[in-house]
Amino acid sequence: MALPSLTNSSDQAQSESIVTIPNLITFGRLLLVPLVFVLIVGGNHNWLAFALFALAGLTDFLDGYIARKTNTVTEFGKAIDPLVDRLLLACGVIALFIVGKLPLWVLVFIVMRDLFLLSGLASVRHIIPVEIKIRMVGKITTTFLLVGFAGLITGVGHVSQGLGWTHSTAFPGFSGDPYYLWIWIIYAGLVFSFITLITYIYDGMALLKSTKQGP
Repeated sequence: MALPSLTNSSDQAQSESIVTIPNLITFGRLLLVPLVFVLIVGGNHNWLAFALFALAGLTDFLDGYIARKTNTVTEFGKAIDPLVDRLLLACGVIALFIVGKLPLWVLVFIVMRDLFLLSGLASVRHIIPVEIKIRMVGKITTTFLLVGFAGLITGVGHVSQGLGWTHSTAFPGFSGDPYYLWIWIIYAGLVFSFITLITYIYDGMALLKSTKQGP
């Protein structure tokens, strides 16, 4: 599940049960996060790390689908699911940076964006109840990043010579060094990530403005 957008939820009733199949799937994904991190950093089980990372990514879409189809959407699930997704992406980007497959600026951008959005959501919810509603741009962002990270985890794929536009190795693909084509999928995810950031900032500001104006 992608990061939430903000809509007033004061009148919406959700299931109060915490022990549901979607929530159990989300909890299982949470347990995979540290295991995937250790496997990536260890560097000796790339395919196992890929398999578990891919499984975690697939359950990201599965739990939300089951929750909607079985009418078992819970406030707990809506709160914890985006957090687990952020932890999974953070696990991937930090581990890939440690093993030298991603530059530092990608790590900083993704982690700082998530911290900013999650803290912003907490601030808005302190003022007014909001519903966690998924936006398509958020889903696209998560998909690109998960696919790109998963590809880099395997350490396989087509290797091309960089464009040579810069001498800095901080920009794989744009420098003259060889690079994995997976990086372009990650770059696409970063573009959509920036769009997502702007979208959620606009949502939050619009919601707060409408709240101040009143009915």
